[in-house]
Amino acid sequence: MSSTSLWIAFGALAICTATGLVSVTFGPDNYQDLRFYHLYAPWAYLHGRYPVDVAPAESQTYFNPVADFLFYGMASSFLNGMPRFIAFVMGAVHGLNAVLVAAIAAHVIRPRDPPTRVALTVAATLIGVSGAGFVPLIGTTSNDLINSIFVLGGLLGILRVADQTNAQAAWRGFAWSGLLAGVGLGLKYTAAVFVPGFAVIAVVAAMRRKMPAAIVTFGACAALGFIVFAGHHLFTLWREFDNPIFPMLNNVFGSPYFDPISSADEQFRPRDVWQLIAYPFYWVKTTHYIISESPLRDWRGALAYVAIAAALVTCIVGWRRQREQDGGRETCGLGLVMVFVAVSYLAWAPVFGNIRYAVVLEMLTGVIVVGVVTWLARGRARRIGSAGALVAIVAATTIYPDWGRGQFGERYIDVRVPSLPANSLVLIVTRQPVAFFIPYAEPTARYLAIENDFLALSQSNRLVAEVESQMRTPDRAKFAVRVAGHDEDRFERVLDHFGLTLGPSPCRPIESNLENPALSLCPLVAR
Repeated sequence: MSSTSLWIAFGALAICTATGLVSVTFGPDNYQDLRFYHLYAPWAYLHGRYPVDVAPAESQTYFNPVADFLFYGMASSFLNGMPRFIAFVMGAVHGLNAVLVAAIAAHVIRPRDPPTRVALTVAATLIGVSGAGFVPLIGTTSNDLINSIFVLGGLLGILRVADQTNAQAAWRGFAWSGLLAGVGLGLKYTAAVFVPGFAVIAVVAAMRRKMPAAIVTFGACAALGFIVFAGHHLFTLWREFDNPIFPMLNNVFGSPYFDPISSADEQFRPRDVWQLIAYPFYWVKTTHYIISESPLRDWRGALAYVAIAAALVTCIVGWRRQREQDGGRETCGLGLVMVFVAVSYLAWAPVFGNIRYAVVLEMLTGVIVVGVVTWLARGRARRIGSAGALVAIVAATTIYPDWGRGQFGERYIDVRVPSLPANSLVLIVTRQPVAFFIPYAEPTARYLAIENDFLALSQSNRLVAEVESQMRTPDRAKFAVRVAGHDEDRFERVLDHFGLTLGPSPCRPIESNLENPALSLCPLVAR
């Protein structure tokens, strides 16, 4: 191994170690999505619970859980007794994003002066991996920093292909890039917003190299990556519910198990085309429920927007030729990155608008703004000074959302559930995230959820019918999950609907280092 390769490996190890330590400093994940489905979903999938339970994690019950296997495997093993180790591993894996951002920055930003190149690469990386999307997610189970690794890897592969002189290596590059992009989509379907961006830059790279057939190679390998990581789950949902992405797009697939609606989350989408155009500038002030449930502020999107506009204006007014002669090779692939980000943004904002699903675009803002500085400015002092000012600006203005962290104890996940009779029925009537306790509860019981943000008694579908049928079955031990201080009226209304009431025995608490608010299991009897 050459000395350069050793330095690269050492740098990558140092970055992953640093993000692992950041994760430990932040504390264990206690975000509501962990309590909703990041524990339940992999357990349910691996234990064949789709035909047994009825949506205890609401629609997230049926999400592809493959990306959760790393965390679930550690939390289900002896490693659960080493909570700081789990936090470190999760953070270190997420650090691969920073490694790839640094690699993309080093590929794109190439001033001839080596010290300037190093300084600008570091600045671009720091801007990209210090944003309001990336930092709070370090070490969490959201999986947005898992699939992003493969999306960034696919982008880096195409950038290298576009700059590749060896034809055989270019074919391999298209294949690997497509495979990584497909894996990223398979791990979390929200990565679909990057598909148009990948398609455009793959076509551009193939046309530049006069290899139109390489587009087929890219697409075939992307399909392969997607099928390997999502195919079995798609087939399972199709077999059980007649919809391979159940319950999403059920207006298209028409599964009888749910209503014929799309189930799209519309709360963060731009309200109109003008807000879509100016959306990044909405984030320069502290916002709540614009692109996140929690308050945040981030100037990176607006800075990248201005940088791209400045580059376009420069081209329009005729400076392009001079810049290409003086330093075009100093920003190799910058145009492809801009196109990928712009096209992906136009796919992401109208479909989701959630900052977590755009963390890849946030991580590329540093490459864009520092790349444009490199392209437009001349001289070491101007370039480094401008890049340093940008780092200082984003550091001073960013307000990070709080996704919820816990305190380290003896175990990362510590859940104790009261014993239940075999084959009992457990009713869940709440909008709160409670499914996390089920993997630690009686495995022969059935867990049935109703009157939440997914299923309601007023609906007419097979899942609701199954809840109705089971809760009216005589001679089955029945219990209900009670959430302290939440959903009391709804709880009583549903019990009344089924002709049930709380039994004479007291409710017993579910003890956990995750619960918020407190949960308990209450016996039910007929009225």
